[in-house]
Amino acid sequence: METLRATVESLDDKYFIKIKTGDEEISIPMSEDSPNDVKSAFNKIITRIKVGEFQIKLEEVGEDLFSLVANEYLTQLNRDIKEVHGEMKHYGLV
Repeated sequence: METLRATVESLDDKYFIKIKTGDEEISIPMSEDSPNDVKSAFNKIITRIKVGEFQIKLEEVGEDLFSLVANEYLTQLNRDIKEVHGEMKHYGLV
C-alpha cells in the first residue's frame, strides 16, 4: 500500500491540508466553509483510489490546533478510503 504525504499549510490566514499525489496536489480547506473545494478534493481522492489502495500521512504533526485536527481528519479519511476501495473492488470498479 502506498503512503501519500500531507502537510498543513496556511495562506492569508486560511488553513489547508495539502496532499501530494505525485503529479498533482489535493487541497482540502480546513478553516473556511467551501463545499465546492471539498467536493473537488474528494473527487480527486476517489479518482486516485482507482489507481490503487493508499493511505495519507501527515508529514509533521505539530502541537497547534490545525495540525491536531488535520491528523484526526486524515485518520478518518484513511478509514473511508479503505472502505471505498473495498466497495469499488467488490463491484469490479478497480
